[in-house]
Amino acid sequence: MPAQFSRRAILGQIALGGALAAGAPVRHAFAQMDDRPWFFLTDDEARWLAAIVDVFIPEDDYPSASQAGVVDYIDFQMATHYGEGARLYLEGPFYTGTPEQGYQAPYPPAELLRRGIAAAMAEDDVTAQDAAGRERYVQAMSESDGMMGDTDVPVVTFFTELLSLANEGYFSDPIYMGNNAYAGWKMVGFPGAHAYYLSHVDKHDRPFDKPPMGIAHGEYPRTPPRSVGQES
Repeated sequence: MPAQFSRRAILGQIALGGALAAGAPVRHAFAQMDDRPWFFLTDDEARWLAAIVDVFIPEDDYPSASQAGVVDYIDFQMATHYGEGARLYLEGPFYTGTPEQGYQAPYPPAELLRRGIAAAMAEDDVTAQDAAGRERYVQAMSESDGMMGDTDVPVVTFFTELLSLANEGYFSDPIYMGNNAYAGWKMVGFPGAHAYYLSHVDKHDRPFDKPPMGIAHGEYPRTPPRSVGQES
């Protein structure tokens, strides 16, 4: 059943830190959907993901993963052809692959995520733990060579997919719903899509002094982003 409440309010129900870091009033290209139901996730799945990805990328001088829209990014991706496994070969027979061969699960990423999260929530409520408890939980998951609960979802596959999606959501162009207010690009000093940089190609004696700019930068709303947890 899709969520019926604000995305920001749902994520705000888990105590993951303060409000969004102050910065330029730039939001992702689908910011108008913040008060609409999730595309794929349930409220509980979104809370669980927020608890995990904020261990991967915690709040410091820059927003945490959930504050920067990583959960929104994951939700959006799971509702696309990627989540459906449109480019994956998912017909048997299945043989044991190697880590170098990439994704090996016999079902698409969206199903992998749903199965894995359901198994995790059935065993332990990580969202009720404090920051140290969540860190221990994620550390244990990263070192496990078993399955998620009583499912056939390998922990290593599930964990690898989560970590990959978190990194993608934090550092991809905001048009994909993550990297809110260019948090990831500001962190690493990436200026983004400033056309071809033709006016700067011969300048080598100083850093690039323009703020980050995404693909749809000119179309972004000019209103400041709401704090995580603010009710609609």
